[in-house]
Amino acid sequence: MARNMKLLLCAFEHLSGLKINFTKSELYCFGKAHQHLDSYMEIFGCKVGEFPFNYLGIPIHYKKLRNADWKKGEERFEKRLRSWKGKYLSIGGRLTLINSVLSSLPMYMMSFFDASKGVLRKLEYFRSRFFWQGDDQKKKYRLARRSILSQPKDQGGLGIHELGTKNIALLSKWLYKLLTSNGTWQQLILEWRSGDSHFWSGLLKAKRDFLRFGSFMVRDGVQVRFWKDIWLGPTPLRAQYPCLYNIARPKNTTIAEVLSSSPPNLSWRRDLVGPKLVAWNHLLPRIANFELSQEPDDFHWNLTQNGVFSVKSLYQALIRVEVPNLNKKIWKNRAPLKVKIFLWYLRKGVLLTKDNLAKRKWQANKSCVFCHNVETIDHLFFECRFARIVWSVFHYASNPAKPINAFHLFGSWIQDLPSNWEHIALLGATALCWSLWLGKNDLVFEKKDCSSPWQVIFAKVHWVRSWAILQRTDLQLQNLVMEMEASQHLARLVGFVFLEQKPDDLSSSECL
Repeated sequence: MARNMKLLLCAFEHLSGLKINFTKSELYCFGKAHQHLDSYMEIFGCKVGEFPFNYLGIPIHYKKLRNADWKKGEERFEKRLRSWKGKYLSIGGRLTLINSVLSSLPMYMMSFFDASKGVLRKLEYFRSRFFWQGDDQKKKYRLARRSILSQPKDQGGLGIHELGTKNIALLSKWLYKLLTSNGTWQQLILEWRSGDSHFWSGLLKAKRDFLRFGSFMVRDGVQVRFWKDIWLGPTPLRAQYPCLYNIARPKNTTIAEVLSSSPPNLSWRRDLVGPKLVAWNHLLPRIANFELSQEPDDFHWNLTQNGVFSVKSLYQALIRVEVPNLNKKIWKNRAPLKVKIFLWYLRKGVLLTKDNLAKRKWQANKSCVFCHNVETIDHLFFECRFARIVWSVFHYASNPAKPINAFHLFGSWIQDLPSNWEHIALLGATALCWSLWLGKNDLVFEKKDCSSPWQVIFAKVHWVRSWAILQRTDLQLQNLVMEMEASQHLARLVGFVFLEQKPDDLSSSECL
């Protein structure tokens, strides 16, 4: 057999004019062929290869891939991370690299194989470590769970791709091709699908989620399962008639098998009495007049307008959680990405103020650096005497009411802004919160003097000016800057009166 194969390869060389380099080729043996391995090596002049071997970047093995076989994917992660200077990147830059580069590295392999939980945990570890601490070896606080980070931005997350869900969406593309296309490879897969192929087992894992969002247009009924597929109504018949499905046998019968005779070819484990008989009398008229044709069944994808499957549509459907949309305006805010993430932290209440640090067993003085009360997020940004003065100047410049706390800021305060002023007012509030946070950090870590609210106001004007390049129109932005500068001038004249007052004496009517 081996000599005949060698003759065929030599004949191929003569007929095609191509030369086979046997010294660079590898020989793979299965089963009893290992007993004659030495003679095969002598005949072909090849070295012996080991499984898995790579073909077009995909590891090929007759068994299920082990976690160690995914090692090359992990090495690619580590190689990329070593080349990036993570400590010099902002958190916005790291988020961009994770979504555009790191999350894309394993996608090719994940479009063929089901990644094990161990592999996914390892890849998630690399991404999480890079996002929270860059390439710094010192462990830093994780401010949110991975499940929250992977949610879409309009659903309260940061939009980091969830690899396990992406894996299911990528494998589902093969299921769609099997259902809607005819070809040699489809026939081969369907003929050998009863085996324990790693590829086929991955498709079976994705099948349940895939079929939830598609429906069949029944023609000959050969491919459509009577009970489990969506073909008569918005849900499968097993969900519409659970009492009948529980006693039906077999449960994987197709529509063609059921409607091949009259009455329908269905058998039951028990007699149909009571509610079961009522359900059967309701189902029977629906299927009795159903006529089959000679054309093959068609599959329609319900998540796209044209009915064609897309990985993106399935991923978004699987990852989406129905929660109130309170974050959309944060991400539409035309500020740098790292500042938007800062706002997201503020919205989630996870900024590392001293009360949140204390929850992580940090032991030190918990008082605010500006007024010596207990530092919380609401206190630092809204309730502190220092912050109230800054918000008063902003109120004088742009007229929106001063927010009471973070919940008010990201709730009714944003929603109540006039549509023609919403964008600029939100940008001004963003710059104000950002300036307060940087001012507090400069005072604590850099020992810089930030004892005057006017320094924060100056910083706010600076940030609004520097973000002007990101805006669609700068006319309203210029008006905001001019009004802020005018309010600064007025504050210099009258502001020192209430700067010397105690917080309890500082009423909103006395503030600018």
